[in-house]
Amino acid sequence: MDFYEVVKTRRSFRVYKSDMPEKENIDRILNAARLAPTWANMQGVHYVVVQEPENVKAVWKAVGQQQKFAEAPMFIIGIILEKGSGMNSNGEKYYGVDFGICFEHLILAATAEGLATCWIGWFNEPKVKEVLNIPDEYKVMGITPLGYPVKSKDEVTERKPLEKIVHYEKF
Repeated sequence: MDFYEVVKTRRSFRVYKSDMPEKENIDRILNAARLAPTWANMQGVHYVVVQEPENVKAVWKAVGQQQKFAEAPMFIIGIILEKGSGMNSNGEKYYGVDFGICFEHLILAATAEGLATCWIGWFNEPKVKEVLNIPDEYKVMGITPLGYPVKSKDEVTERKPLEKIVHYEKF
């Protein structure tokens, strides 16, 4: 799929078929995330791939949201050490930016593979860490179900025109 078509068609899906994505697709998606640029090439983001049905259910329960992704056959959980990245000139830790770049590569790659995702940013981090045995020093930054969509999302969410969000030379 052409890059701009991927960007245009990427959506958040909440209903999935129970079919497990093929290993080759999953590997390509994870490789796309691995190739994402990070601060000083530190490559601090790690991924926990959850495919066993009882573990998938445990992750969903740990997420603790009302809305269910019950049919999602798997999850990918993104984690990073705070010290797994650098710091900008204002002294702000950059790990969140590194994570965002890597996870968006993952999500866009999934779209290119014809798979559905939904970046979950609201979850119970201590419970997710407990279920997956994630060490305390890591931060769970994002979770996505991964699978085939039950139906396509053909509607395009209205976006602001460029003139409203782009400023040349000065604000």
